[in-house]
Amino acid sequence: MITFGLHLDGQRTAQPKNVIGFAIVGPLGFLDILETHLGLLANRLSEASRAVQYRACLEKCDDENRFYHRSFIVDPFGTAATLLKWRDDWVLHGWNGTAVSGAPHRVTDMADIEKLAVRMVDAGVSQRLIAVVNALQNRSVPIDSVSLVEHIEVFPSLWQKVLSFLEVQPAPEPTPNGSGFLRHVQGALLAARAGQQYEKLAWQDDGSVLIVQAESQSLAAQWVATSIEDSTPALLVCEHDGDQLDAYLSAAKLPRQGFKESSAFRPALQVLPLALELLWDPLNVYALVQFLTHSVCPIRPVARQLIAEKVVDAPGITGVRWKQTLAKIDEKVGVDLQAQVREEIATWLGHQRYSLTEGAPIPSVIARVAKLAEFFQKRVGDEDASRSSAFMAGLSQCRASQRTLAELLAQGQKIISARQLQKVVIQSTANGSANPLWPAQVGAKLCATIPGAVFEPVAKVIWWQMQMPVLPGSLPWSEAEVSALANSGAMLRSATSRLDQTVQSWLRLVLAAQEKLILVLPPPDTEVHPLWQMLCAVVDDVPVLGLEQYLADGGNAMTRQTYRPLPQAKRWWQLPKDLVVTLREKESFTSLEKFLFNPYHWLLQYPAKLQPSRLLSSGSDFRMMGLLAHGLVERFYFGADSLKMDDEAFNTWFSETFESIVDEEGAHLRMSGRKADLESFRFRLERAVKALRQHITNAKVIEVCPEEKLFGHFPGGELGGPADLLLRTSNGHTAIVDMKWGGCKKYGEKLKNNQHLQLAIYAELQRQTTGQFPSVAYFIFDDAQMLAPDNTTFENARVVPSINGENTAQLYQRFIETWRWRASQVEGGAFEVVLTGISDHDIEELPAEGLAGEVLNVAYNEYRSLAGWGSKS
Repeated sequence: MITFGLHLDGQRTAQPKNVIGFAIVGPLGFLDILETHLGLLANRLSEASRAVQYRACLEKCDDENRFYHRSFIVDPFGTAATLLKWRDDWVLHGWNGTAVSGAPHRVTDMADIEKLAVRMVDAGVSQRLIAVVNALQNRSVPIDSVSLVEHIEVFPSLWQKVLSFLEVQPAPEPTPNGSGFLRHVQGALLAARAGQQYEKLAWQDDGSVLIVQAESQSLAAQWVATSIEDSTPALLVCEHDGDQLDAYLSAAKLPRQGFKESSAFRPALQVLPLALELLWDPLNVYALVQFLTHSVCPIRPVARQLIAEKVVDAPGITGVRWKQTLAKIDEKVGVDLQAQVREEIATWLGHQRYSLTEGAPIPSVIARVAKLAEFFQKRVGDEDASRSSAFMAGLSQCRASQRTLAELLAQGQKIISARQLQKVVIQSTANGSANPLWPAQVGAKLCATIPGAVFEPVAKVIWWQMQMPVLPGSLPWSEAEVSALANSGAMLRSATSRLDQTVQSWLRLVLAAQEKLILVLPPPDTEVHPLWQMLCAVVDDVPVLGLEQYLADGGNAMTRQTYRPLPQAKRWWQLPKDLVVTLREKESFTSLEKFLFNPYHWLLQYPAKLQPSRLLSSGSDFRMMGLLAHGLVERFYFGADSLKMDDEAFNTWFSETFESIVDEEGAHLRMSGRKADLESFRFRLERAVKALRQHITNAKVIEVCPEEKLFGHFPGGELGGPADLLLRTSNGHTAIVDMKWGGCKKYGEKLKNNQHLQLAIYAELQRQTTGQFPSVAYFIFDDAQMLAPDNTTFENARVVPSINGENTAQLYQRFIETWRWRASQVEGGAFEVVLTGISDHDIEELPAEGLAGEVLNVAYNEYRSLAGWGSKS
């Protein structure tokens, strides 16, 4: 005994029966049963591979007179997939593959293609049904009867032929199954559907019909969880966002329903697209980081973690820093695994890349897909069922892509473009895979994702989120084409007929409710389901219960929770007396800046050692350009002949080095759409470095020391840091230059207000070494300007003297006073939180001889959320 309906595949809408030889199936399930009994089971190609086969048919028939010619030139894969769906649909409805005399152009073209397709394209559902029909003419199957859910007229022609060989019980006529007001509503809807006269119903509040609505899906899901927790047999209909509803059911400690919404965004299905994205030149840096940080990756975690950190900090997989990263990996994994890990890195990152415009050789792509398939194959035996299922989905995706690519190769195509490869992967992925971590649990109710799958009466029906469905559209063929196809056997149903069938399926769901019907409307800004409009047409003033009222009134199953406000930001943190924070033995400007101007930041970063992830996002362009500019200047002045190089030689050096450093540490600027950014950066950087060279030449500099490490001491212990440029002139004077990508106004203000603390600290460290205070200056790349408090060393610098008359040495003394003030607070366990928006009523007055207060840029404060809420940070 088989119950057969068009929408029953994968649904759970009938109570289990304690019998054998009984099945509830849709078209795919029924076809599988028939093929099993008739000995017609076979391995089938994916729809992606069939589309490639059909593409070959289109190509053989193509000329400028074919209706699909222009589309085929632009998108051969998409065109093939669309026309294959047309062909399969026609055959399913009885098309014999021919075109009658005088048929429209598109029909005759499709008939010409079919002469090839019938031999070259693997069997789809339509062709499999034809084989079943042919077999049933000579053989029988052990099926007593088939009970239909829909009228036989709505089934496609081939299914009607299959059913003609079997004993069929017709679908029952729709009748009301409810009681009370629910039964009246069901009867009125049936009458309206049949075009009969009916009297509009007055609303009756007997509890048999309930309409609810929430302003958010979250509240609606929470309410539904309270509505199905009793033992009443219920059926839950959820066309959209079933995974969200299941999450709320699980949170309410109720069985998950197992709404298996397939998605192409399951982790295991994301690996292949990312791996193939890395085939192309220029390298997609963002895809590379996603590949390395993905939960499923064929490179070992210890290696990909270090590589990802390098790429985020300095995009690129060549150069000195890349080699340093590989050396770190070797050290981490040990001698025994070095060769294997290096091979993994070479396989997935060190391979040849291909032009986006010219395409990649298909054999190379197949080899890459096969390598990933091997990775999944080794893991499908995982003891964890969910992981095993995920790996199997990834393996199936790879194998389907392999078959499709092999088919293209067999057809004589040697090269595949990036766009075509994306199409292959998308078609191979099909509808994605279900979430293996969310199966239905014991105690789950009946459920459906398609209203038309409901066919048995049940006590309670809950229809969650009744939003506008996708309605049957008009056929993509003209009336003349439909008529010509009918003459060739294809009885295509009109849009009106298909819409009528859809409405019938909605009513079948409503009619199934015996005791209670609950309709959960979508949020007010979402278009509502047509059935809701039908209900409003037969019932006067249908009341809608706003679920937000439960929040105010404490309705059914609502539990009052104790209000717990978020921690508020406050000016001071006071540590317990038994928690002592000691000062560090060695500091740098970077750490001291936080210590002086935002102590809580210093506390969390250094004593507490809270480290934010380096992989959350790649650095901003502003930061990256600064790093690249620093790196290029360092390379230049580390060169032995940098001070003797003429302009022509410099131009050649800059051109070569710029290309190299972008490849090694700024590869994101090579990506598609960044050409203008790259050229703008090149122009500004070249202009800036030429200006810097001129300043250095005019200052009669005889030695340039990039990234010079300076060491010394201060009252708190050791002090050190790298100066961007340490210069020595012919008269024995020294100068320290701090290079910044941008911020000409900002750093000009620092000099003006004598707040250039970083330069003051580096100058003092140099004084402790040489006994002489050096000159100091900022060089701003973006403006190609040298900013200095005087022109002692750089005569053409933009001079910004201090408005208070103090010099750099006096600024350093103010720093010492401020440090002592902060150190005394730390000894007492007090740490100030300096963020805008925090009340200043308990602020402690700054030392008269200390530094002026400063609020640091919150964009560089990874701990701002830990300060509490309420500030304007």
